[in-house]
Amino acid sequence: MEKLSQLVPKGVNDLHAEDFEIKEQTIFQLKKLFKKYQYKQIQTPVFEYYDLFHEIEGTLNKDQMIKLIDTDGKILVLRPDATIPIARMVAQNYKNAAPLQRFSYVTSIFRMNEDLQNIQSREFTQAGVELFGKNGVEADVEIISLAIQSLHEVGVSSFTIDIGQANFFKKLVDQIDLPVEEMNGIQRLIEYKNFAELKRTVDKLDINEELKTALRTIPTLYGEPEDVFRRAFQIANNREMKEEIQHLKVVFETLVAKGYKRYLSLDLGLINHLNYYTSIVFQGFITGYGSPILLGGRYDNLTKQFGYDTKAIGFAIYVDRLIEAINRNKGGV
Repeated sequence: MEKLSQLVPKGVNDLHAEDFEIKEQTIFQLKKLFKKYQYKQIQTPVFEYYDLFHEIEGTLNKDQMIKLIDTDGKILVLRPDATIPIARMVAQNYKNAAPLQRFSYVTSIFRMNEDLQNIQSREFTQAGVELFGKNGVEADVEIISLAIQSLHEVGVSSFTIDIGQANFFKKLVDQIDLPVEEMNGIQRLIEYKNFAELKRTVDKLDINEELKTALRTIPTLYGEPEDVFRRAFQIANNREMKEEIQHLKVVFETLVAKGYKRYLSLDLGLINHLNYYTSIVFQGFITGYGSPILLGGRYDNLTKQFGYDTKAIGFAIYVDRLIEAINRNKGGV
């Protein structure tokens, strides 16, 4: 009997009837909302070629992928990300279609995460949308608004959408000649808001003081919007950085005008680990739950790597985290 208790691998779990019903109802509500806004549901294969992710710039850590060998000897992976296969599908099948395409999905994601104490660390469900062929403020506002409405739809009222700007940081570090690993280390310090270690690291760099100040300032750019935008413009030392902040400012103000101010927060230290994001990025947090339950952003260069140049933005909801957060905060969300 002791052997039988070990039949389920670490990082995955059974889903019992009551929990399954709750999950299915949550997914049904999200699907219904996505369909209401004309996002057509699609599905990509569970198996993809390893090279699809290995050769794409800015994808996730290769060590996180669950690999298999096909009968012809080629390496396959269980789907470790939803957006990249959808971008591949759009590039392969929609070049000659209408440029504007709205897609939704509910799918399983598989990753070799280190946190084996988390029962959903290796297999989890994502529900999300992708908008192709539309750029600018209107598209960004549409996607972030839908993310907010998605949380409302499943009964969550106390949450925050943190909004950042990937290109603002990228246009800054483009001016700094550092080895990739060293810059990745600085990026992690910014993400984790490790101010003391970031200061020590940046102070040792052989770069001018203006760039040092900007790097030290990035993780402090969160909180009250007027102050964040003012200080962001102060460290924006080129046209591209200024344009990115101005765009973010207009998006933020448009969302406020739509009545979403109570859910919004700015964080220019938000640098997503999936580096294919090119402009606005955002994360959703439910009050009382420490992990993000929603991730999204603009990724205008992704389909280009498959031979089709189109703009794109989307978001994904971690369904299992969402349900866990709701259950943990029963009566308070």
